[in-house]
Amino acid sequence: MARYYRLPLRLITQGKWLRITHGAKAVLPVLGMHADDNGVCWPGVKLIQELTDLYHRDTIREATRSLISLDLIEKVRQGRRNVYYLKPPAITVGKSYYPMSEEFIKTHWKSLSYVEKAVFGVLAVKAAIEDPDWPDVPEGINLPPWAERLELGDDEDVFGHGEIQKKKWIRLAGVSFPSWNTAIEGLVNKDQIVLSGENDYIIRK
Repeated sequence: MARYYRLPLRLITQGKWLRITHGAKAVLPVLGMHADDNGVCWPGVKLIQELTDLYHRDTIREATRSLISLDLIEKVRQGRRNVYYLKPPAITVGKSYYPMSEEFIKTHWKSLSYVEKAVFGVLAVKAAIEDPDWPDVPEGINLPPWAERLELGDDEDVFGHGEIQKKKWIRLAGVSFPSWNTAIEGLVNKDQIVLSGENDYIIRK
């Protein structure tokens, strides 16, 4: 059975996404993907290292401390392992969330820069509450396979779309204007989003 981390809209809108460290943004989806229905998980350090761009134990500790400081997780030592308890709004409360799949976390999340992760989180959860009607796929640009299939009416690999509210969303991501622009360019180049208009985007699953 496929596993997901349901990245909640409330995590973004309540301002906690922008306040956690870059490392914490990398780690949280990994914890969430491994959590059971009660938000409990115990991935080891090596697994977290494999699924993030954090390679030192001290960096991972700093990331979890950031999550603990904002009351997003609780960490309990049980024997030789750490057990993590995700707490709202780090776990889904309500229906608006982005289903970050195990495949996405294993193959794409690690490759995103810190700023790209911050911006992607905002784009993802905001797309979750948009009108389900798909915009037209723009012509004259090279599209990733998942967007090419959308032209044929196949939306299996597409999650949603939205209209960027730049000033507001930059605040939610906790980045600067130049960093936002760099992140958007990076997400396009890494085939995570397609810009379908001046401020419109389509985002993959």
